[in-house]
Amino acid sequence: MKLEKPEIHFNALDVLANQIVGMTIEYGEVEVKKVWETIKRSYLYKDLEYNDFFYLIEFLDSIKAIKFDRERNFLIKTGKGLMYYIENISMIPDEKSYDVYDISTGMKIGVLHEGFVAKHGNVGTIFILRGLPWKIEKIEKKKIYVSLSNDFESAIPSWEGEELPVPFEVAQEAQEIKKELLNMEELRGQENYFIPNKNSIFIEQYKDWFIIHAPFGNRVNDSIARILSQLISERYGIVVGIKIDPYRIMLKAGYINKSIIKEIILSVRPEDVEKILERAISNTDLFLYRFSHIAKRFGVIRKDADYTKSTLRRIAEHLVNTPVYKETLNEIFIENLDIENTKKVFEKINIGEIKVEIIDKEIPSPLALLGLESVVSDVLISDKWREIFRLVKERLENTEFILICMGCGNKYIIKVKDYTDGFSCKKCGGIMFGVAKNEKDLKDEKKLDITSELLRAYGKKFLFVYAGKGISYLSATFILRKNIEDEEQLIREIIEYEKRGIKFAKK
Repeated sequence: MKLEKPEIHFNALDVLANQIVGMTIEYGEVEVKKVWETIKRSYLYKDLEYNDFFYLIEFLDSIKAIKFDRERNFLIKTGKGLMYYIENISMIPDEKSYDVYDISTGMKIGVLHEGFVAKHGNVGTIFILRGLPWKIEKIEKKKIYVSLSNDFESAIPSWEGEELPVPFEVAQEAQEIKKELLNMEELRGQENYFIPNKNSIFIEQYKDWFIIHAPFGNRVNDSIARILSQLISERYGIVVGIKIDPYRIMLKAGYINKSIIKEIILSVRPEDVEKILERAISNTDLFLYRFSHIAKRFGVIRKDADYTKSTLRRIAEHLVNTPVYKETLNEIFIENLDIENTKKVFEKINIGEIKVEIIDKEIPSPLALLGLESVVSDVLISDKWREIFRLVKERLENTEFILICMGCGNKYIIKVKDYTDGFSCKKCGGIMFGVAKNEKDLKDEKKLDITSELLRAYGKKFLFVYAGKGISYLSATFILRKNIEDEEQLIREIIEYEKRGIKFAKK
C-alpha cells in the first residue's frame, strides 16, 4: 500500500510576512536579528536564505506594513500593519460565488464558485450547468449572464473540481500492471500499437489532438503539458488546448505533427523546467486567482476587494519579482504541479532512460480511445460501442411511462416500443397525454402540460429520448431540437446526457 507523500510548503513568504508584522505588533519594535533567529527555529524556515528574509522586510516597509529603522536595525509597528494583521489573522482565503442568469429570461439558473470563474470565466466560455451547456455572454460583478448553447463537446462541467491526484509513484506502478490487463475487452488490440511500460512515452494523433501516453501521474503530467503548450505556442504561434489524466497528456494543436511534439519533448532540459513553467503560468487565470489571494495575505490589496481580471493583471505586472509574485508561483508549483519529478522525467529522457516513440497509425489505440472519449464525440465507433448502442436502444424501447389523458384523466401504462402516433384515449377519444415517469410526476401539472405538448409535437421520438436515465423534459427538448435523424447519433446523444446526469448526481 502506498500513501501519498504530503506536500510541505517550506519558506512560505506570505505566512512569514504575517508573522513579521505580528511580532512588531506584539513588541512595538523588535530587532531584526531577533526576528531572524526566531524564524530560523521553525522547521519550515530552516533553509530560508537571509537575502530572501531581508528582501521581504524591505518589501513590507515599502507598503508600510512595518517601518524599518535601518540605522538601529529595528522593525517598528504601523497603523496599516495593525489593520492588515487583523484582516489576515486567518490565512484561509474567502471564496466568493457568482449567481448565473439566463440572459433571455432573466431567471437565475445556478451558482458558480470563484475558483471555477477564475479558471474559465471568460465571455464565450461554454460550461455545463443543470445538465445543459451554457455560453457566458456577460459578467457583471457577482452576476454572470449566459445563453443556451448546443456545443456539448467543448463544454466544461461547472462542478469540475480538483480530483484526488494520482501520485507519480502510483502511476508508474499502475502502468506496469497494465501489461497484465491487455486481454480485457476495452484493451483488445492494444498490443498491435504498443505495450505500455513506465520507461516509454508514446505519441499518437487523432485529427488535431495529440495523445501523449505519459505514465507520470496528474501533477507531473500537468507540468509537462504546460511546458509543451508554452514551447509550441512560442515557436509556432498557435494556441494549444490541454487535457490531462494520470496516464496521458492530450494536446489540441493545429499545423504541427507528431515529429514536432517529439522534438520539443527531447529538447527540454531539466534545469529549464521552472523558467518555462513560470512563463506558462504567469499569464493564466489560475495565476491571477492565486495571486489575488496571496496579495490579500500580504496586505497589498484589501481582503474585501473585488478586482476584475484586467486590474489584477496590471497589479501583478507591477509586482513582478516581488515576494507576492514569487509566492504565487511557489504556491502553484507546490500545490498544482510536481517540479521535482518533472525534472527527473526530463533528465531520464535526456539520457535515454525514457524513450519517446511515435505511433504511425491512423486509428487511435484502445488506450488512446479511453482518453479521447472525454474530449472528442466523434471517435471511431468500434464493435464494442455498437453492442452498447444495441443494449441502450433495447433499454429505452422497453422503458414504461404513465400516460394520463389531459381531457378525462384516464391513465395508461405503456412501453416506448408499443406507442403509436395515433394513440388515443379509449374513454374520451382525447389525443393529448401528459407523460409521467412515476407516480410523483402525476402530481406536477406543469410537467404534464409541457410533456403533453412535447409528445404531440415529437411523438414516439420524445418518449424514446425522455426514457434516458436522468434526462429531464428540458434535456429531452434540447436533444429533439437538434433534429437528429440518424438513430445511432441520437442514441449517442442520449448516452452523453446520461453520463453527465450521473456525474451531476454524484457531486
